[in-house]
Amino acid sequence: MIRLRLPKLPRVEPTESPLPPELRWDAPRPPATGWLNRRQFLKAAGLVVAALTLPVRRVERAYAAARGHFLTRSEFLTVEALCERIIPGDADPGAASLGAARYIGRMLSAFDHRNRPRIYAGGPFSSRNPYPDNATGTPSKQRPANDFRTFIPLTRLQEINWRAELYGSATVPELAALDAQFGGPKIGLRDVYRSGLAKVDQVAHAMFGAAFVDLAPADQDTVFKALDGGAFAPDPRRGGMTFIDLLIQHTLEGCFAPPEYGGNRRKKGRPLGWAMIGLEGDSQPLGYSIFSTALNDYVERPDHPMSTPNPDELGPGGMIVPKPLSPDGQQIQNNIALFASVFGDGRCP
Repeated sequence: MIRLRLPKLPRVEPTESPLPPELRWDAPRPPATGWLNRRQFLKAAGLVVAALTLPVRRVERAYAAARGHFLTRSEFLTVEALCERIIPGDADPGAASLGAARYIGRMLSAFDHRNRPRIYAGGPFSSRNPYPDNATGTPSKQRPANDFRTFIPLTRLQEINWRAELYGSATVPELAALDAQFGGPKIGLRDVYRSGLAKVDQVAHAMFGAAFVDLAPADQDTVFKALDGGAFAPDPRRGGMTFIDLLIQHTLEGCFAPPEYGGNRRKKGRPLGWAMIGLEGDSQPLGYSIFSTALNDYVERPDHPMSTPNPDELGPGGMIVPKPLSPDGQQIQNNIALFASVFGDGRCP
């Protein structure tokens, strides 16, 4: 049995957010006065910088749209820098190297292509494993085509749902009529990211006088902590998630989803995200036990034993020496055991 080796994440202790109070999403509007304190001046300076860059942003957006992208180059680099603060690189690649920003960009522009939307990858096989040779019970030299690269058409309901998710429920007549029942329209992810990234740079300018991508990693961590401390309003249509919550979710998806979605970059054919946590990904059509017509029985692959210990868990004299879990992996295992104990015999009520 393969034990996951999860990336080591720094333990975050609950501390006061460094976000200036006036940059919180629920901050009251300041009174109109003729004098500005330092914080108000920095905030105003950030707004002025943002206003001055509006013509440039319009050109960038038009250029990105002409190439089938939603994120502009500067927005993409900001997303990449934010993702790297979520999973920073060390001995293992970080989220930037794994292509998380590319995954997010592709998701946001899923409908911006002439072909079918890139939402659900096809199947059943990728080309990562060969067909079995059932005559000998060993892997063959033939591989299937990578069906994961061909995205499947959406059903009508799937397209309605995803258009509302990306563009907002107000743009989908079938769902807009229901918005009042949910307390208001769902904001599309494209608008969530566009306004969220603008807020990121506003806070970065207010705190350090520069765009987020231009800050040192330590300063980026400080800004990220501030952003996660009240800069964004919880979204009631998404279970109270903020922009940072969504960004973390999408970063993890981009790092560990199949690489055909745009992230989880490969090295020598093996997805780096899967290698980092000990996952092999899709195993078919080869599988782990191959039927041999010559033996009329299944043959275990030497590198994937099913009835004997893993080769890398054998110690001196053939003794089994299990690979230890990382602290994060151990915590996840403890949580699983805790939840299992809640249900007693494991059956849900």
